Amino acid sequence: MTITESATESITSGDDVLRAVERIRGPLRENALRAEAEHRVPDESIDLLEQAGVFRLTAPVGHGGLEAPLTDQVRILSAIGRADLSTAWVCSLHTVGTYFVGHYPDEAQHEVFTSPDARVAAIFSPGGTLTPVEGGYRLSGRWPFNTGCRSAAWDALAAAVDEGTPGAGGPPRMLLPLVRVEDLTIEDDWDPSGLAGTGSNAVVAHDVFVPEHRTLPLMEALGGLNLSEATKDSSLYKAAFFPTVLVNSMGAPVGAAQGALDAFLERLPGRKITYTSWVQAEAQITHVELASAATDIKAAELLRDDLARRLTEAAETGRDLSVFERAEIRGECSQVVRLARRAVRTLFDISSASAIQRSVPIQRIHRDLDALSLHAALAINTNFEVHGRVLAGQDAATPFL
Repeated sequence: MTITESATESITSGDDVLRAVERIRGPLRENALRAEAEHRVPDESIDLLEQAGVFRLTAPVGHGGLEAPLTDQVRILSAIGRADLSTAWVCSLHTVGTYFVGHYPDEAQHEVFTSPDARVAAIFSPGGTLTPVEGGYRLSGRWPFNTGCRSAAWDALAAAVDEGTPGAGGPPRMLLPLVRVEDLTIEDDWDPSGLAGTGSNAVVAHDVFVPEHRTLPLMEALGGLNLSEATKDSSLYKAAFFPTVLVNSMGAPVGAAQGALDAFLERLPGRKITYTSWVQAEAQITHVELASAATDIKAAELLRDDLARRLTEAAETGRDLSVFERAEIRGECSQVVRLARRAVRTLFDISSASAIQRSVPIQRIHRDLDALSLHAALAINTNFEVHGRVLAGQDAATPFL
């Protein structure tokens, strides 16, 4: 299946992208098994998503992008997640990576956005060292769990600057150097029990030159720094940096839970409960658990949309978020994941033993969502503790707010 060139050219809004994604949900779902087996999203799916306009969602308007608000982003990412969580998570990371690039100097953006569909991967965890040299830095290091590296052309990789003054005290200066993926080595080390299709391999940099204009100060970016003259007045790029990353991430898990409900209902008609004379669709336990899962999914959808709306409104009015609001967002994002995960677990538990076959989608959704819930940015207990600390009048004890 392909989207026609004329249809691609007509994609000018988030609603257009959503409609295009709905049209390709079938092929994306069909490719999910292949993604898991090959440990990456198939090129065919990436091509369909590009034609649907997914990768231009957070690209600057000045470079042909859509600068779509978070309210659009989460709905589109959920539509992809409804087909396959691994595919949606890669798309989430690419839209986040492109959002990052919108904060870099304009010279860097001109290099990256030779196409509005440029795909960027990114990772916050510092895995390398930047050594200052004339005109920029030399980058070396290793970054595991680099989701999207298989389909990206660019990678933003957190690294510490080697100032050459040991013992000076204080934390090292952290930057996000932006490098071409072709200058990195991708290790074949991704073999997980969940989210296998994301291709979240480790990447390695060996003395790669990074010009000064392709770096972004990480801590300052968390505080709202934007080095671009072209995007500094855009409401998307004025949105709180880390909360935007977190809320964007809510689309994929909600979509996965929606997909689990689809998968359960598709298998339900005519199914018997083994060693009984009952039809599953007539059993009271099915009714109770099905309603429980459906209401958890609805609650996750509502909270997802409320988070996106609040952040979008704050950005559009130019209002900065308080520490309390930022901590609250961390806690509520984890609640979205918890609701989605609980719904999928409920449905999986009443899907019978035959559901453990790899050809049955709900077992993969269950494993994938369990894996996603362990992500450091979404970890339920950690985010609840951050939220609870601030509720209790304590310092948040983290700059990632």
